[in-house]
Amino acid sequence: MKKLAILLLIATAFVSCSDEAENQAPDFEKVELSSDNQTATVTFTEPVYANADMTGDLTDADVKVEIEGVDFSYSVTHVAGANVLTVNLTITSVTDGSEVLKVSPVSATSIYDAEGKAMVAESQIVSDPLVRDMGIIGEWYSSGENVAPLLVTYFQVDSIYAEFKEDNSYLVKQFNQGNTSGEPDVVFTGTFTIVKSSVGEIWNIDISQSAPYEAVSSGIFEIKTDPELLWYEVVQTSGTQNVPPTPEDGFGSSNGGTLGEMNIQKYIRIE
Repeated sequence: MKKLAILLLIATAFVSCSDEAENQAPDFEKVELSSDNQTATVTFTEPVYANADMTGDLTDADVKVEIEGVDFSYSVTHVAGANVLTVNLTITSVTDGSEVLKVSPVSATSIYDAEGKAMVAESQIVSDPLVRDMGIIGEWYSSGENVAPLLVTYFQVDSIYAEFKEDNSYLVKQFNQGNTSGEPDVVFTGTFTIVKSSVGEIWNIDISQSAPYEAVSSGIFEIKTDPELLWYEVVQTSGTQNVPPTPEDGFGSSNGGTLGEMNIQKYIRIE
């Protein structure tokens, strides 16, 4: 009889432990970032829902995403009962490769499992660092066929050295045809701001020039790959009737497209 009682006690304890394990609240298992910083795939420990009755896709209202020091927006893609969701990211500022993405429930009533158990609001998962994407920041050089035809035709430009710095200042040295001195014919300095558009890999750029004269310019740029090449198209807007190109209309859209490819400058990265 004692042996039977012990066996029943063990069986009861085993069932209790099993039930307790089965009723654990859902939690994060892992998060994986895409190589272009555009998506994050979040995996849970079990199927999840937006409601306690096993219904509802998770949305932005249920999932909180944070990236400190980065300007971005996001949307969430999920199907009720799936243990995976996708965070679609639109990052509109530079990333230096040290930032991390943090994912958590919006509240204690945001994410449920099949038993109606809610995910703890303080639950959080942190990604590996984002991929470094500094936009135009760096040193660039343009010569030969890479120089915009407009600059060659009207200003006899031979080559250009451009440095866009992390403090949002820039230095551009212009060398004209026939210059054998090694010194630039014109040096441009000023400040700039860049914002990544929602069109492919095109960025918007606004320039406030301080020397050799004050001017304001706007335009777009994109860093192409294989090989790496900076496409750059801007127009001076202060004191002119020029209309900047737009990401939506693409390269060659300066002044409504009347300039064609004449105003597209191309650079190779030198550092």
